[in-house]
Amino acid sequence: MDLTKIIAITGKSGLFELLSQTKGGFIVKDLVAQKKLSINANSQVSLLQNISIYTQDSEVSLISVLVSISKKHQFKEIEFDKNDTNTLRSLMKDAQPDYAEDRVYNSDLKKLFTWYNILVKNGIITEESVKAYEDNLAKASDDSQKENSEDCNISQKTATNEVSNDDTKDEAGVTKKSTKKTPAKKKAE
Repeated sequence: MDLTKIIAITGKSGLFELLSQTKGGFIVKDLVAQKKLSINANSQVSLLQNISIYTQDSEVSLISVLVSISKKHQFKEIEFDKNDTNTLRSLMKDAQPDYAEDRVYNSDLKKLFTWYNILVKNGIITEESVKAYEDNLAKASDDSQKENSEDCNISQKTATNEVSNDDTKDEAGVTKKSTKKTPAKKKAE
């Protein structure tokens, strides 16, 4: 599930795939109309992977909410009435039970489920793509844990083995600071 090139453009409905950059903007493909468009560099765009949804405690990435929705609905489009707020909130509660109902507006939910349907229809959200996304996420998490563990081990070894050049150890292994006496500078007469 590669959402790195999927964007939302303020003032335009739907989602767009970023195709290339031009001197004064971007070339995008409208995922609904399947047409290429040129947008100005001054347009406000948001990468889907950078959007979050409020929860009771913090925020959760839009991608993880989309993954949850896709699993609940077997990677198929969802039939919903955009004007039925109870249905929208119920769908959201199923996908993300701890979402902040007071901070996530009905218009946000309409947009979320519309975007989900667009991504499914365009084959961006599939069972295989979600599995690959989760595998990459797990691998990145494992690599991060290994890195942190190795850093911790290196820090511990460095802390226990490191002795300053000015330090010496006596027979008992106790580190003693050596003091260097430097001759006093003579004052110019």
